[in-house]
Amino acid sequence: MNDAELDDLDELVEYLARTSRLEPKEARRVVDEVLSFLVEEPEAFVRRRHLALQRQGLSNTAIFLQLQAELAQRRFPAPAYTTRQLRRIIYG
Repeated sequence: MNDAELDDLDELVEYLARTSRLEPKEARRVVDEVLSFLVEEPEAFVRRRHLALQRQGLSNTAIFLQLQAELAQRRFPAPAYTTRQLRRIIYG
């Protein structure tokens, strides 16, 4: 990030701390978490969601269908993955 972008983030942190009940450290953490969420690549999203859905007890068949639906609605331009491609991302 360049200096102007960092200044904007500092301004955002100050704004959040001023207009919410967040302490400045908490506001910084929230901003950092949101930025991390927004830059997540499709492959990392697939791995993360696969683990989360497995923990919920879903079968891989159901997981792959859900992943395909979620990827189509995400903020990043992800291609339409086939079940085979999703398996390769997860299992290598």
